[in-house]
Amino acid sequence: MICERIELYKENEYDYPMAFGFRPFFMAYLHEDREIHPAILIIPGGGYEFVSSREGEIVAKRFFSKGYNTFVLVYTIDLMDLAPLKMQALGDAGRAMRLLRSGKERFGIDPEKIAVLGFSAGGHLAASLAVHHKDAPEKDPELAVLSARPDVSVLCYPVISTTDTHNGTIKALLGINREEALLEGKMEEAPAGPYPMPGCVTVSDELQYASLETQVTEDVPPTFLWHTSTDASVPVSNSYRYAEALKKHGIRHSLHIFSRGKHGLSLANEEWADYRNSPDYTYEQCHEITQAAVRGDLGVDEETIRLLQENDHFGSGIRTRDDVPVFEVTVWPEMVHAFIADVLGFAVSV
Repeated sequence: MICERIELYKENEYDYPMAFGFRPFFMAYLHEDREIHPAILIIPGGGYEFVSSREGEIVAKRFFSKGYNTFVLVYTIDLMDLAPLKMQALGDAGRAMRLLRSGKERFGIDPEKIAVLGFSAGGHLAASLAVHHKDAPEKDPELAVLSARPDVSVLCYPVISTTDTHNGTIKALLGINREEALLEGKMEEAPAGPYPMPGCVTVSDELQYASLETQVTEDVPPTFLWHTSTDASVPVSNSYRYAEALKKHGIRHSLHIFSRGKHGLSLANEEWADYRNSPDYTYEQCHEITQAAVRGDLGVDEETIRLLQENDHFGSGIRTRDDVPVFEVTVWPEMVHAFIADVLGFAVSV
């Protein structure tokens, strides 16, 4: 296996205000042969506030073992709700997809057989790429002529709706708490901040744009969804709503609801439960922000700094490792592999 880090942007192409030296990238896991492989761009979740390592490399290696060249996207996040992402994360995902297509020889992939696979908020970003791929901003003229549309999308316990979902995800993305905006009568105000959403005049417009079940068209690629019925963080209704929209528009799709399991299951196996094989390269922006807080660049108090340093996901604190595998859910990679192979027309290996 060849493992290679690929920067998405040159230094002068990226200017997100809360980056503090971080630039988005993807980590490539490539076969060493000279064959052409199907590709999967993996987008971990984290509420648009961090990029989870537990949905990164272990997933990449699982699908690598099935013959894919895989790529884990480390995209821009809004850790402290200080700079809403708006179109920035979609721009990162679109740039990654275009880089894969432009580097087909380098990466040993078929540019017409690229799937995107996202978890939770990463599922929202993957679905945004499927729905809004034409809007993904691209300033490089050579890349702009390439499509950012995935050939297949795989959405794992995804955030889809802005009305029945994880509020923190939408706050980091848009800078909007929907319930507060409703109570305070701000829904028809002009949205604030850079990276505006295309065609959006009001806060209500941006919420609608980001509520992806309302944005599906006939151009959305075939889609595989899975969720658990007991997900307490992102209600299973998100997947039901998106599947219904796909059905309405005649999009080929497969929906699987497992009977139990918490949010964030990743592979749902012992490897996931034991935190095995999860390098923390996905937390680079979090570490940069934490160091900026320590230096005094953010003007936050000592308690906030302590919480950043001891964060269970990326800090130095002791993680509570009480996860338990859910055997019923462990079959989803095989189901996804069969779906992708059938849609894209290549032989299935197990």
